[in-house]
Amino acid sequence: MFIRKRTQRLTYSLATVAVVCIVAGYAAVAASTHFRPPTVVVTFSIERVSADLTERADSEASLRSLFSKVETELKSRNELMTALQETLQAAADADKPEIVEQLNQLAIQAMSYKQFAEKRVDNERSLMFRDLYMKIKSSVADIANENGYDLVLITDDDREILVNPQADSSQEFQVREQIGQQRVVFASSQIDITEQIVTHMNLEWEKRSDK
Repeated sequence: MFIRKRTQRLTYSLATVAVVCIVAGYAAVAASTHFRPPTVVVTFSIERVSADLTERADSEASLRSLFSKVETELKSRNELMTALQETLQAAADADKPEIVEQLNQLAIQAMSYKQFAEKRVDNERSLMFRDLYMKIKSSVADIANENGYDLVLITDDDREILVNPQADSSQEFQVREQIGQQRVVFASSQIDITEQIVTHMNLEWEKRSDK
């Protein structure tokens, strides 16, 4: 009898402790939820940021210079082949096979150079955009930390659904694919920090360029 009463008291004590722990846990969760500040969410347009960066304009100018050199070289090669073709027309029959061979070699070299130049320009552009993206990402992180932004989203709510009738895929597939890729349907302009990012990055680029 004594053992039974003692067991009952022990069970009651354990139950009381459990209830107290549960209540305390709920209170702690409620308190943390109550005092936790709301998540600060902002958005930006990566297309507008990229288009308005001074660094991109400078990089594009360098690429145009490279492309101009490529065009000049191709023009020079074409002029050389044109001159050789004129020589071929006026040449004696005995000399024509050698001139034709030279023309074939020049044509192969010109084609190889063109392919090499196109790949180089494409590679330079890809490196430019990758470098810009990494710098945008870094700048966004700096701005977010400085201003207390918790979440920064790339908005695409103003992106239009376009179709290409000449594409291999059906227009229905193109539309559904673009809809499936849509991430932000609406974003208030009041939380847009596009201009803030552009200003920040242009100032940083100006500082680096002045050194």
